[in-house]
Amino acid sequence: MKCSFCGYEFNEEESLKGCSSCPMSKNCDKYKCPNCGYEILKEPKFIKFLKKWGRKKDEQ
Repeated sequence: MKCSFCGYEFNEEESLKGCSSCPMSKNCDKYKCPNCGYEILKEPKFIKFLKKWGRKKDEQ
Protein backbone atom coordinates (compact mmCIF):
# COMPACT_ATOMS: atom_id res chain seq x y z
CA MET A 1 0.00 0.00 0.00
CA LYS A 2 1.02 3.61 -0.41
CA CYS A 3 0.73 6.36 2.18
CA SER A 4 -1.57 9.08 0.90
CA PHE A 5 0.32 11.69 2.93
CA CYS A 6 4.03 11.08 2.22
CA GLY A 7 3.90 8.58 -0.69
CA TYR A 8 5.93 5.90 1.12
CA GLU A 9 5.12 2.35 -0.05
CA PHE A 10 4.81 -0.35 2.62
CA ASN A 11 3.02 -3.61 3.38
CA GLU A 12 0.48 -4.45 6.07
CA GLU A 13 3.09 -6.08 8.35
CA GLU A 14 5.21 -2.93 8.41
CA SER A 15 2.22 -0.82 9.39
CA LEU A 16 1.38 -3.06 12.34
CA LYS A 17 4.84 -2.67 13.91
CA GLY A 18 4.08 0.93 14.85
CA CYS A 19 0.86 -0.09 16.58
CA SER A 20 2.29 -2.57 19.08
CA SER A 21 2.33 -0.09 21.98
CA CYS A 22 -1.21 1.18 21.36
CA PRO A 23 -3.94 -0.26 23.64
CA MET A 24 -6.46 -0.06 20.78
CA SER A 25 -4.32 -2.04 18.31
CA LYS A 26 -6.41 -5.24 18.42
CA ASN A 27 -9.65 -3.53 17.40
CA CYS A 28 -8.20 -0.74 15.29
CA ASP A 29 -9.38 -0.24 11.72
CA LYS A 30 -6.40 1.79 10.54
CA TYR A 31 -2.97 1.26 9.01
CA LYS A 32 -0.11 3.43 10.26
CA CYS A 33 2.58 4.59 7.85
CA PRO A 34 5.98 3.52 9.24
CA ASN A 35 7.62 6.53 7.58
CA CYS A 36 5.51 9.48 8.76
CA GLY A 37 2.98 8.00 11.22
CA TYR A 38 -0.08 8.99 9.17
CA GLU A 39 -3.05 6.72 9.89
CA ILE A 40 -4.94 5.34 6.89
CA LEU A 41 -8.41 3.86 7.28
CA LYS A 42 -8.74 0.22 6.27
CA GLU A 43 -11.12 -0.54 3.44
CA PRO A 44 -14.41 -1.94 4.79
CA LYS A 45 -14.99 -5.66 4.13
CA PHE A 46 -18.23 -4.87 2.31
CA ILE A 47 -16.40 -2.64 -0.19
CA LYS A 48 -13.77 -5.36 -0.75
CA PHE A 49 -16.59 -7.83 -1.41
CA LEU A 50 -18.22 -5.50 -3.95
CA LYS A 51 -14.91 -5.01 -5.77
CA LYS A 52 -14.32 -8.78 -5.97
CA TRP A 53 -17.88 -9.34 -7.11
CA GLY A 54 -17.51 -6.66 -9.78
CA ARG A 55 -14.29 -8.23 -11.10
CA LYS A 56 -15.88 -11.68 -11.31
CA LYS A 57 -18.88 -10.25 -13.13
CA ASP A 58 -16.63 -8.45 -15.65
CA GLU A 59 -14.66 -11.64 -16.38
CA GLN A 60 -17.77 -13.53 -17.48
